[in-house]
Amino acid sequence: MSLQIQQSEHGSIKILQLIGRLDTETSPNFELAVYDLHEAGWAQYLVDLSQVTYVSSAGLRVLLALAKKVEGKGSMALSGLAGVVREVFEKSGFSRMFTSYPDVSSALGAPAPSPSNKPLSSSGSSNDDVARLLGVNPAAARPAQVNSAAARTQRAPEPAPSFFARFLAVFGIGRK
Repeated sequence: MSLQIQQSEHGSIKILQLIGRLDTETSPNFELAVYDLHEAGWAQYLVDLSQVTYVSSAGLRVLLALAKKVEGKGSMALSGLAGVVREVFEKSGFSRMFTSYPDVSSALGAPAPSPSNKPLSSSGSSNDDVARLLGVNPAAARPAQVNSAAARTQRAPEPAPSFFARFLAVFGIGRK
C-alpha cells in the first residue's frame, strides 16, 4: 500500500493531508517530506489523518519526531482522527500528547468558546496560534507584567513541561 502526501498552506501553517497507510513501508517517505519542509523553513504543521486507514508504530514515531523537531520553534497539530487510527492513538497514549481537531476547517477557523481553541488567525503567524496548536492556553503562555520590586525578586514559575517530558510522563518513564 502507498501513502500520498498532499500539501497546502494556510498562512504560515503547512497542511499535510496523508492518504493511505502510515506504516513501516511508507513512513520513511513521510519523514523525508517533513525533513525537506523543515529545512525549507516550515515550523507550523497541521497533519490531516482523515484519509489514513492504518498507523503503525513506525508512523507514530515519525509524528513524534516531527513534534519534537518543532518544539520550541513551531507547532504541530493533528486533524481527522477516526476509526482504527483514533483507536491506535488512544490505546498508545498518543492522543493525550497531540492537539487534535475533528477536521482541518476546525483547526483553521471554526469558532469555539474556549480561549485555547480560538480560530487560527488568517495570517497564521501569531504566537497565540502557536500556543493553541501546542494545546496551551495563549493567555497562560504570555509572560506576566511585573510592576513591583518585590514581585520581580520572587522565584519565576516553573516552565511548562516540554513535549518530550509529557511523552515520558504519559508512558511512565522515569517514575520511581
